[in-house]
Amino acid sequence: MLPARTIEKTSLEALGASEDEASGAAIPANARRYLLVSPCRDEAQYLRRTLDSVAAQTVPPALWIVVDDGSTDGTADILDEYASKLPYLHVIKRVDRGHRKVGPGVIEAFYAGLEGIHLADFDYVCKLDMDLDLPARYFELLMERMEANPRIGTSSGKPWFVHPKTGALVAEVCGDEMSVGMTKFYRVACFEEIGGFVRQVMWDGIDCHRARMLGWIAESVDSEPLRFIHLRPQGASQKNIVTGRLRAGFGQYFMGTAPLYYLVVAAFRLPAHPALVGSGAMLWGYLRSWAKGLPRYDDPAFRAYLRSYQYACLRMGKRSATARFEAERAPIWHKRHATAATLRLAQSVAKPALRKVSLMGLNFDVVTMESAVARCLEFCRGPRSSHTVMTANASHLCMMRRDESLAKACRAADLTVADGMSVVWALQASGQAMPERVAGIDLMANLLAAAEANGLSIYFLGARREVVETLVKRARKRHPKLKVAGYRDGYFGPQEHHAIVEEIRASGADMLFIGMPSPFKETWTECHRERLGVPLLMGVGGSFDVLAGFIRRAPRWVQVSGFEWFWRLLMEPRKLWKRYLVTNSEFLWLAGREIISRRLDRAPPSGPTMRPTEGGS
Repeated sequence: MLPARTIEKTSLEALGASEDEASGAAIPANARRYLLVSPCRDEAQYLRRTLDSVAAQTVPPALWIVVDDGSTDGTADILDEYASKLPYLHVIKRVDRGHRKVGPGVIEAFYAGLEGIHLADFDYVCKLDMDLDLPARYFELLMERMEANPRIGTSSGKPWFVHPKTGALVAEVCGDEMSVGMTKFYRVACFEEIGGFVRQVMWDGIDCHRARMLGWIAESVDSEPLRFIHLRPQGASQKNIVTGRLRAGFGQYFMGTAPLYYLVVAAFRLPAHPALVGSGAMLWGYLRSWAKGLPRYDDPAFRAYLRSYQYACLRMGKRSATARFEAERAPIWHKRHATAATLRLAQSVAKPALRKVSLMGLNFDVVTMESAVARCLEFCRGPRSSHTVMTANASHLCMMRRDESLAKACRAADLTVADGMSVVWALQASGQAMPERVAGIDLMANLLAAAEANGLSIYFLGARREVVETLVKRARKRHPKLKVAGYRDGYFGPQEHHAIVEEIRASGADMLFIGMPSPFKETWTECHRERLGVPLLMGVGGSFDVLAGFIRRAPRWVQVSGFEWFWRLLMEPRKLWKRYLVTNSEFLWLAGREIISRRLDRAPPSGPTMRPTEGGS
């Protein structure tokens, strides 16, 4: 909890701020003033990387307090060097306690840094470790997320570490429902409402559960610009990994974790290093603490809430349980915080169209056909800039694993829908909400109707000439007021790309439908999206042939049953038999593994891009 004693306020003026900045009342809500507090001890090996990455932030901190907790290596000298260069960096030096003290010792050092600081002078506060390499927009992007959704109380990116043997980047296992302990970035209002950090093991779990209990949202975000490098090797405690697992067992006991839930967690981690021994140590740490009657976190209401949440996780998966609890606790937050304006904002950001789920390394927007069409119209009505719509199916997810350009194009999409019942089923089976399939061909048909109703113009690119000409005739017949800005077939060489892009740009089209195969349509669109200047860009594959009447589409009952792929195979066996045999088998294997992993909360995605170090490594 926050220190009980009253401490003398340290003014920002005394730390180099002006009188206006030193007045909490003078700071606007969107001032983005954030405070970093960093406990550290013997971090000379990694310290410069962290200091340099914070110095490179696009939005620098208002104040950064580093608490040197008795370092005996070169940490103090490095901190003095940087304090002379960074005006917002202030160092507090503590007496050497003789050893690194994890858990409660870290929080004790954290509060030593907060002594004399008036949190009302800041919008955000962050407990930041000193063994990290952060991307340049890290804090800017976190604040953007929290400004967009006032219910987000704490947020972080995802940590990765360099494998000591292979040198490859490996994701650290962490759930999306927690901000990670090495960068605990908090809205000050949320931090004060939960009572700050508990000075005990599991402080970095209790805080997020307590925030959610009070109606806030806690999260860690799997977005490449927010992925950071954890420089200290993962998995060791101040003594050894078994000691760390024993401590973890005590921490779960202290927090109030349900025995059945922890038994399942330990069983799932049986193969993890050290196999069997690690899980045994976790359970022994829990049971030993229970047998000794050690004290627990003294909040029965919190422990009851925690167990109800954990049982829900066992029944429905962690993602679905988290979403349900966030929705159920929302009225608590609104009652305490929401003005009419913030309520409208919170409702707008809570629309299903803004939620994301993930499968095989690709994020999907949780949308219905209706909300997908509405989002596309928003793209067309806003400032004239290009937005791509990705209609992803099982084939895309498998091809992305082998085609880096395709993967990049798919992940860059502004709207990604599940075009395939197999994708919808896999998402739902993994405990993630996906209300329905949004097939690309159906979305295109709906958008043609919406374009007619809203006076928007269309450009068709792709297929054979007779196909696209027939498609335009049918579209005009069905939608008499539809504006067709232009069309052309999809048979052209690289030397024609520039001329085609300029032709489409000059047409002033509001929507461009690209009826060409993957991966060409995705990579071509991503390559030229900025120059095209079309508000809505959407690849639709073979939809031109179907809508033009050259290929018969599967009956509705076949579509709903998830066997439209089989119907297409019957229509074009020579073209599709090999693709479906290989792709469907691959998808079943990979999606099946991910479903099991997500149900057990272990689904690491692909890693971030490493920044080169000074030495070039």
